[in-house]
Amino acid sequence: MIKYFSVFLISLTTILISPVLAMDDREELAHSVPLTWRFLEEGEMVEIIAPAAAPMSDAQAVVAREFVGVRGFKAYIAEGAFNKEEAPYGYYANTHKARAELFIRALQGEALVLWAIRGGFGCQEIVDSLEETSFERPSLPPKALIGFSDVTALHLLFATWRWPSLHGPVVGLGKELFPVTKSGVNKEASLTVVTEILKGNIRELSHTFEVIHPGEGGSELIEGSVLGGNLSIVESHNGTRTALCGAGKFIFLEDTAEDPKRLNRRLLALRRAGVFKGAKAIVFGHMPLTGHEESIEMTKDFVRGFVREFLLPRLNIPVIYSPRFGHGAHNDIMPFGTKAWLTVDGPTAMLRVTVNESAY
Repeated sequence: MIKYFSVFLISLTTILISPVLAMDDREELAHSVPLTWRFLEEGEMVEIIAPAAAPMSDAQAVVAREFVGVRGFKAYIAEGAFNKEEAPYGYYANTHKARAELFIRALQGEALVLWAIRGGFGCQEIVDSLEETSFERPSLPPKALIGFSDVTALHLLFATWRWPSLHGPVVGLGKELFPVTKSGVNKEASLTVVTEILKGNIRELSHTFEVIHPGEGGSELIEGSVLGGNLSIVESHNGTRTALCGAGKFIFLEDTAEDPKRLNRRLLALRRAGVFKGAKAIVFGHMPLTGHEESIEMTKDFVRGFVREFLLPRLNIPVIYSPRFGHGAHNDIMPFGTKAWLTVDGPTAMLRVTVNESAY
């Protein structure tokens, strides 16, 4: 009798636990399915967000909205997004609290694309606010995030959510807006290329780089994905929940002009923090040296020195360079968190990157 009763209890327990196990399996499966943003149809919404600096002028916001509309999308800027007068130091687009709330609304809203109007400073405060309020990854289709510079903080946040994003020009700069902004930053960067990517007309990008160090793999094809952004922001996230983990990645770094001594110290800090550990390659974008802003050769000499003294022999991976990414006149699109392939062939390297095919 006791034997039959024991069998009954075991069977009952199995019946009760099975749905829970099935639920856990479903949740695990949901987390294992790659999440990515989808291409837009004509008339779908692109939200112009202001997570950092305020627009340089009212005209900048107007022409940014007009550009998005002309390209066949519905441009949206949240009411009250710009309130520079109330912002600390009269610099940010709004107060820290308001920018965080507006970003959450944008994440939860209709728009499938979030395109920053400016970088500068302010995105890290948003990430901090989300962490302090225990905000979790939205349970909805991923959004496409576009921007560079300070927007790197949001790219790193998206990476923790396993959402691919696009490092590229903000919608408040670029070649198409230069007649209004007169800004030398990204004055040759094409915003139209961004919109062609969003439409699905461009699904893979091929970028050519100069090889600073070939690594030990020869000319073999290296598979990985790109992640990183502005060096200042990447460095400031060391030790946080959104710190850059370079394992298995092509680590991408760019920045404004920096004194070579300070630049060396900052790159060394990344190495000591383990950011380069397990990386597939290091990809340098625009990285001018103070006093030699127009000298590409000075930048390359600096990078060679860093590789020789502080990277080797600890890490013998390809190190490549192109000034076409970041704060220079150009700012070619570099997708983050998508499938990518690097080939080093003598003095040049080719990096192929899918625009939204998740590598997570």
